[in-house]
Amino acid sequence: MLGTLILGIAAGWCTPFAEPRIKAALENVLLADVPINATEMRLLSFAVCLVGAAVLAMIFAHPHAAPLAIGGVLGVLGPKLVDKWKASKTPDYDS
Repeated sequence: MLGTLILGIAAGWCTPFAEPRIKAALENVLLADVPINATEMRLLSFAVCLVGAAVLAMIFAHPHAAPLAIGGVLGVLGPKLVDKWKASKTPDYDS
């Protein structure tokens, strides 16, 4: 179960890095006829990363849906929350 959570976190964290590659792969097949906006592309990239994590969980760990989904959310929101927390801890000497 912990392995599935870690795979979910990795999938969420890798989503911004996988998005340009997925977009490049889809440009020749789909995007010429059907335009996809940035939000849909981000969601599609997240879904592809989660499916990849689910396949790895089936191979290497005991697959559970809840830890995979929770890990995915933590992987997507974690870096943003850490950046916000670091920004709030940085003293503002201009004020």
